[in-house]
Amino acid sequence: MTMTRDDAQVLFHVVGMADTNLLPRLLEHFCLRDVVPERVSAERQGDEMRVTIAVRRDDCPEWEMVARKLGQIFVVRSALASLAEPALQSAAG
Repeated sequence: MTMTRDDAQVLFHVVGMADTNLLPRLLEHFCLRDVVPERVSAERQGDEMRVTIAVRRDDCPEWEMVARKLGQIFVVRSALASLAEPALQSAAG
């Protein structure tokens, strides 16, 4: 299987307060853009939640703005986004 740049993902890494509103408020920004995340993971660590949301870069071209918006949510302590380029592989055979 050949991976292309079209398969690149944006990873949003969020640290927020362990609050019942955190996950819905984060996901709301993707719903408003009609973007379904590829993966969402959340882990509570004491009074904090660590959340990672992965979306296809092509599905969310305004990802930098989304990261800023996530950081403005009152229960969020930090929000970072990074591009995760796929490893290019050639087809076997």
